[in-house]
Amino acid sequence: MQLTALAYIVAVVTDVFDDGASAEAAHEVSIDERYDVDGDLSSVGRSGPGSLDQVMPPPTRATATVAPAVVEVDADEAASRVADRAEVAKFLPHQCIHGVDEQRPRLTRNEQKRTYAVLAHVVKRLKASDDFLKLLQLVAARESSLQQGLVHRLSPDLEASLAAWRKTANLYEGNPHHAEPDHWQTYGLFGMNSNYFTQVWDNQADPRVLCDAIVDILVYRRAVVRVIRKAGSAIECTDAQGRRFQHTTRATWETVHRAVSGGKLCPSKSENVAAIMGKYFRGRAAKFGLDPDKPVTTKMLGVEPTRALDGSTWADQEAVVMGLWAELEAEWAEHPIDADEPVKIARKGS
Repeated sequence: MQLTALAYIVAVVTDVFDDGASAEAAHEVSIDERYDVDGDLSSVGRSGPGSLDQVMPPPTRATATVAPAVVEVDADEAASRVADRAEVAKFLPHQCIHGVDEQRPRLTRNEQKRTYAVLAHVVKRLKASDDFLKLLQLVAARESSLQQGLVHRLSPDLEASLAAWRKTANLYEGNPHHAEPDHWQTYGLFGMNSNYFTQVWDNQADPRVLCDAIVDILVYRRAVVRVIRKAGSAIECTDAQGRRFQHTTRATWETVHRAVSGGKLCPSKSENVAAIMGKYFRGRAAKFGLDPDKPVTTKMLGVEPTRALDGSTWADQEAVVMGLWAELEAEWAEHPIDADEPVKIARKGS
């Protein structure tokens, strides 16, 4: 299905350090520093595959007027494409729980329990490792306090989202939300900048699809897969003095987390910031029982399921999401996860 192919295009270039998609970390550096694109995962011209797009190249776009070629379109294929888009139009992901101009709703322990259950169920259905579950848990705890459907509203997030929208507009030609900058915010459990991560799902999708927790997990996994495929090859980087050098790294939990959250496999130009953020990540990893230096393989990330528990086939990624939610709802109907009295917890941020 064409939508599935589209979903595997990625250009993750959000930041230069650790939790780059998070506004909390951004207080340590300026916006200009956060968007230094040296060594990012979408740049080109390296000695090895220099970007995730080079590992799995996206469709090319013409840069000049080209005479249209006469192409015979099979009637069945054309009908299939129409049907594909019709299915997407019927797809109803979980919505954002507030708008960009609204405060986030108060968080309860029951909601956190539900989020843990969502993470655990999807990882189980992926047949992924316990370590991958731990990574998802610690990133979600850091970025969203395990609250689903967030629109991240701290100033650095809003500024970064707008700057990214200006940079990436050509990636979303034809997207009905293309000219709506307010729609292209940072969303969800993992604080993903929609300008970079929507195309990992479908470059014609509503960017607010990233408010859906299951979409978040699948997108995060796809991004990690591409980092693993890229790690180990020689990457051309630039140091703080503008000098070019070759850099090779290993795929570890710390490396893949930094690359997905920050968009880079090159070393940070700011050693102090890199050291601080590395220390923060290692501290959080220790709390979740994750070894940050453990090598990571694609096998540890599992595979996206294609069938429901009853054996019926899921035809596309939208069906996967709706099917996984149906499984969770059925489980919660039989074994309610909510306590009788939700308990409010303290939180920071807006």
